[in-house]
Amino acid sequence: MNRSLESVLRFLNLATSGLLAGSLGFGEAALVPGWQEELPRDGKGKPFEALKSTNYFNAIGPVALATAVTIAVGTRGNNATQRTLDAAAAIGLAGVLATTVMVTVPINKRLEAQPAADYASDHSEAMVRNWSRAHSVRTTLGVSAFLLAVASNLSD
Repeated sequence: MNRSLESVLRFLNLATSGLLAGSLGFGEAALVPGWQEELPRDGKGKPFEALKSTNYFNAIGPVALATAVTIAVGTRGNNATQRTLDAAAAIGLAGVLATTVMVTVPINKRLEAQPAADYASDHSEAMVRNWSRAHSVRTTLGVSAFLLAVASNLSD
């Protein structure tokens, strides 16, 4: 891969993985496919209109993952440390996507499908704890992937 293409990919990767990490740790929703299922709902089960208009954010997570994988696979001439950091960042971003799609979104759908109750059941509290743990894991993976991408760019 030529140097200018690699620079563009690294910039895109840093920008998108930084946005993703920020959305996981501090934002309202993860910027990966399925995040709309985690939006707060109004009384009728529909997402709040103000949050519904942000569908273009779906591309941020996949773009971060695609650029990380492209960098990890396509940059063969770099030193071993940089290649290792690139591969670890790609694995971290894949973990964010997998955790969101396979764990947090299904748990959230099950929680929303339950009828309203006066008191929380043990089952719903267990699901909320599992969702919270999964969210902590994906936040850690996302922030770590961003920091690994930064370290890779600095090790040049």
